[in-house]
Amino acid sequence: MSESAPQSTGRRVNWLELIFDLVMVACVGQIAHTMHGDPSPLAFLGFFGLLAAAWWAWVNATVTMNLFGARVTPVIWAAVTVAMIAIAFMAATVPEAFDERAAGFAIANAVIRVVWMFPWLTKRRVAGIPWWRPVLYSLVPTTLWLVSIAVPAPGRYAVWVLAIVVEAVLLIRINRGDDWLTANLDVAHLTERVALLVVIVFGESVLSIITELDLAWAPATWAAAVVGLVAVVLLAWVFFTYATTSVESGLHRLQSRGSLTGLRDTVMYLPFLLIAGVVLFAAGLGTAVAEAEAVLPAGAAVALSGGVSLYFLASAAESLRYGVAWRTVLLWGPAGIVLPWAVTLIAPHLSALGTITAMALLIVLLVALNVQNVRLMGPHAVVGGDAPPK
Repeated sequence: MSESAPQSTGRRVNWLELIFDLVMVACVGQIAHTMHGDPSPLAFLGFFGLLAAAWWAWVNATVTMNLFGARVTPVIWAAVTVAMIAIAFMAATVPEAFDERAAGFAIANAVIRVVWMFPWLTKRRVAGIPWWRPVLYSLVPTTLWLVSIAVPAPGRYAVWVLAIVVEAVLLIRINRGDDWLTANLDVAHLTERVALLVVIVFGESVLSIITELDLAWAPATWAAAVVGLVAVVLLAWVFFTYATTSVESGLHRLQSRGSLTGLRDTVMYLPFLLIAGVVLFAAGLGTAVAEAEAVLPAGAAVALSGGVSLYFLASAAESLRYGVAWRTVLLWGPAGIVLPWAVTLIAPHLSALGTITAMALLIVLLVALNVQNVRLMGPHAVVGGDAPPK
């Protein structure tokens, strides 16, 4: 692949994609609610499984629309509409996905997987790909989701995991030979799509705070809500001030190098960790606001700390995958990954208000480290930064 700049249309997200993301709001919110209160280790496993299923549904939609959705054709319109309906049903099944609504959850996932096969089949000559690739990618996970309905629990959940793993593993097989995919991915559009999804999950944090404030109207709750909102705004400020521009330039570099695997990792794999982190953080915040005067439950403290840690882990990993030097993440990366867990250690000795105050102060420190990093390394050496390696 040539090192010359790729031809990217730089198109904006269209109305159909925005409506699709509105349905994703409901699904992400339902998944976040499963982590309110004092989630057990098993609940954390369930959370990551449910979110992974929703995430791959979003990835499939985003990549397909990126390549083929600049114009809303009847095939695209039908595929997105069916996928939205399926995600809506999937969201409704989440509260009982591991119980009486398991079959509904599996069917919704099967529909979401198979529907994206059709735009790829209709465009296979343009893309220069054999017909069996979209069929294999869509039908194997679809079959596993449907087969799981007949498998008794807990084996059913193992089949779900297998279905998600198969999707991820099939993408490992893409390589530098897929020149059409590499050249035709619209990096500006991908950046905007990821940024809009991050807006959604940050919105879940805000919604959790407002909902709990409405249910427990008291001075301690007011204080917890204010501190929680400050923490959310600070994390969002770091992301939207620095990372979105850095992400786009980092993706352009990977595209110019012909690194389809790099684009895959930074668009499909690593953002999942960031999204999971923000959603966990939202769940922990909601519980902390609801129980401001009590000691924060251990599970909620882990969600709070784990959410911030995952946020910075994903950001550091994205930066390194763009090809930056280790030194550009040393000031903020390790601190952002490790220090949040200190809050879990002190949480049993504080009220929930005290715990989220400690986390907010820690986030202030991490923001300061990012600002200092900009001064030392340049404007791209921040969360998600893409300063060229030295």
